[in-house]
Amino acid sequence: MISVVKQVLMSNTPLRVAILGAGLIAPHHAAGFQEIPDLAQVVTVCDINRESAENVATMFNAKIVSDYHDLLSDPSIDLIDVLLPHHLHHPVSMDIIAAKKHLLLEKPVAVTYQQSMEIYEAAKKAGIYFGIAENTRYIRAYVEAEKIIRSGRLGEINLVRTFLPANERMRLSSDDFWGKKRGCGGGTLIDSGPHTFYLLKWLFGEVKELVAFTSQLFHVNSEVEDNADVRGKLACGADFLSSFTFTAEVPHSERLEVYGTTGSVIVDQLANPVVKFYSEAVDFDGTPIEGPEYDPMGWHFFSFIEEVKDFVHTFVDNRPPTVDPLDCCYAVKVIEKAYESVREGNMLVQI
Repeated sequence: MISVVKQVLMSNTPLRVAILGAGLIAPHHAAGFQEIPDLAQVVTVCDINRESAENVATMFNAKIVSDYHDLLSDPSIDLIDVLLPHHLHHPVSMDIIAAKKHLLLEKPVAVTYQQSMEIYEAAKKAGIYFGIAENTRYIRAYVEAEKIIRSGRLGEINLVRTFLPANERMRLSSDDFWGKKRGCGGGTLIDSGPHTFYLLKWLFGEVKELVAFTSQLFHVNSEVEDNADVRGKLACGADFLSSFTFTAEVPHSERLEVYGTTGSVIVDQLANPVVKFYSEAVDFDGTPIEGPEYDPMGWHFFSFIEEVKDFVHTFVDNRPPTVDPLDCCYAVKVIEKAYESVREGNMLVQI
């Protein structure tokens, strides 16, 4: 497919990008575009909050608009980077696709699996470049863990554990959509869950069955679960346990534990070294894995920069995105099943 954008890049003219939504994560995406000015340039920032839009627009001397429909009708814009509240992903994305603009969409794809697949199918039919901003694939520690898993050094995988701790109480109590079922579609499961269930799909394959538990510890202006545990079995035969919290008094972090019959690997962004391999039960010291640097303040930020740069390279190389949008849709499917399990009294649910 030789698109208009591909022709633009072949003529050494950068992609013209609009950032739609100038909230918390927008500076991370903006930093990614800043690193590749020869390939992509942010020309417009859209947000109903003028001050937020100005904070991002000044990074590029970009134009500011408050109505996203202005982006759709602007022939100078090639790609729209959507960083909106979850419940807006589906209607806005469908409008962008109908306008034949290329689309980078922040996770989760949408608040339901059906909506997620509708976006995916519409983008495919329209022939646009479509990607999900799932930074998990660009976290160096996970990339190194994948190498160990694929090498067979762990033997047969029998247990996988993940943990995503964060303190989001301020946002839950003060944000217009965070902490609201209407805006987010839920709490920590729909917000943090896409990362974990994408990670599991990427490294181990599909989930076979699960049971989920949630609780709400924080009630100030919040309507959603802020703690959750999902456990079950992966199609590869391993058990898994994934935990999420919005009420942890620790820096934002992620942890992955993979236990096999001949070894184990542990990833922890608050540990130094970040990745360790253990060869047996009496291997008390473990073996640090080179590559991922201990950077508790930067690992998350830099993964966003890499995801943005890599998506732009799908245009340059005319290739599918590294992060398969279908895997991100699948993550939403697993989350839906987890919510179903909770509604049905923690029932075991088949995927």
